[in-house]
Amino acid sequence: MRAKTLAILSALVAFAPALMAAGDAKPAQPGVLHFSANLMFWEYVTFGIIFLILGVKVIPMMLKQLAARQAGIKDAQDKADAVRAQAEVLLKKHEELMRNANIEAQKITDEARNAGKEAAARIQQAAEAQAREMKERAAREIELMRKKAEAELRDYAVELSLLAGSRVLERSLTGDDHRRLAKEAIAAAGAMKN
Repeated sequence: MRAKTLAILSALVAFAPALMAAGDAKPAQPGVLHFSANLMFWEYVTFGIIFLILGVKVIPMMLKQLAARQAGIKDAQDKADAVRAQAEVLLKKHEELMRNANIEAQKITDEARNAGKEAAARIQQAAEAQAREMKERAAREIELMRKKAEAELRDYAVELSLLAGSRVLERSLTGDDHRRLAKEAIAAAGAMKN
């Protein structure tokens, strides 16, 4: 409806000079500076109608749209400020979390390092204790083997003495026999050692 009204009014404004010229039936063409009251009247009427339409419909509608746009921009700006404030809060929280995570990671690393040192010390102490125990056991075994060897050597000496004594008793010995028996005993002892 508004569009039709505007179309009719704009057509009247466009054709108003032609209608006024048709109403004035003067045969001669007026000059540029010629004053025509009829034409002036219709120009004022057209200007008034256009001004009235602009003042009543168009300008309030434009002002309303501008106010709505301004409110939308202000609302968007307020939302952007709120989002920026939230982002700053989240950034601070994130930085705090990262700082805490770094502190916690350092603490865990230090604890792991200390636990590793303690474990290494325990392992070293256990190894040293085991080495001492093995050394003591080896010393005891060596002592036992030495005593066993001494006992075997005594037994062997006794056997050699018995052997030498039995040969002496078989016959009476001369100096050469004594030397020969001593050599045989030494040879027999050397054979028993091997």
